[in-house]
Parts: sequence; C-alpha cells; structure tokens
Amino acid sequence: MNKITVQSVDMFGQRMGFVKWKGDITDKDGRVIPSIVFMRGASVGMLIVITCEEDKKQYTILTVQPRVPCGKYALEELPAGMLDQSGSFVGAAAKEMQEETGIVVKEKDLIDLTEKAFKGTKYQHVFPSAGGCDEKLRLFLFTTTMSKAKIQELEGKCTGVLEEGENIKLKIISLHELWRAAPDVKALSALCIYENLLARRELPIDHITGL
Repeated sequence: MNKITVQSVDMFGQRMGFVKWKGDITDKDGRVIPSIVFMRGASVGMLIVITCEEDKKQYTILTVQPRVPCGKYALEELPAGMLDQSGSFVGAAAKEMQEETGIVVKEKDLIDLTEKAFKGTKYQHVFPSAGGCDEKLRLFLFTTTMSKAKIQELEGKCTGVLEEGENIKLKIISLHELWRAAPDVKALSALCIYENLLARRELPIDHITGL
C-alpha cells in the first residue's frame, strides 16, 4: 500500500463509527487493485430456532425495520448488531438478542455457527460484501421451546433501542420458510450453515432439540 486517503468519518458519540477511504495499492506484479473501502467493523447475527411445545413445529424470529440503503421501509432480517467495545462476539450476540427480541440468554447457550463451519480452516467469519466493505460477520444459534401462546405474543412486538434510533417490529415465521422469506445474507448464510451442521450431526443434542 502506497497511501490511503480518508474520505469521510462518521462518529458514534465519542467513538469512531464508519470510515470510508481510498487506497493506492498494487499487487506483487505491479497491477492496481481496486481499493475504495467502507469500514464498519465486525458484527454478529443470531438465528433463533423456537420449537412449539404443543405441535413441535419450528419457528424463527425476523426483525423488520427501515433500511434506507436498500430502498426499503420495512426489510426482514435476522436479529443482528455491530460488535461493541468489549470485543466479545458472543457477548454482542447475547446483548443484541435481548435488545431486538426481548429474549434474555446466557452466553453459554449460544452456538457459534461460523466457528463450527470453518473449524480447521483459515476463516472465522463470513464477509457480506468483500468487494467494498471490511465487515466480518459471525453467526450464532440459539434454540428454545415456547408455548404457542408465547410464540404468538412475539408477533408484531415493538423492540429496539429508541435512543439509538431503532424502530423494530418482530415477525415470526416457520423455520422452513426462512430461505425465501427474507432477502438477508445473514439469514440465508445462517440457515445454510445450520442445516449442514444438522445433517452432519455436528450440533450438541440440546441445541438440536431445544431442550
């Protein structure tokens, strides 16, 4: 890298938030590498699998909120959030799940799907937009059982941190419909990893059954 030019910086209170920069970079053969970068850092996404106590059907939770970059006033996504100053992926996952769904979980009850998927390789994350953004995403699984009445209570629930401008409503869908219910790379990636780990019996039995 010969040089970088910082084009813009957005602050989140007293700490740095988003940064956009352009670099003067060439590969080992002297060819110019495209290098306009939007930096937003690490993030987490949570796949929540709820088994209904009465009929054993499985559901998941999507958040619905405005997403201006996508041109959508209401976009369905997995609960997710940026890594905080603690630097703990699993801690951020538990915190975001509580803020966005109201479900309180212990860190030990979360399974790191990305860690299990890429174990033994050089990767630890998925990259949603590697051509222009440094965001690295780790995906977690939480399984639980609920009564049908409790599941129904979650539908349409308003959540989020109001002082941070979050305006979120929850949507409950069948887990089997997730692959075509949300155009969200977090949801599709998490579902793909989850189903492959299930097929290979690489998840602890309590996380598979929700018991």
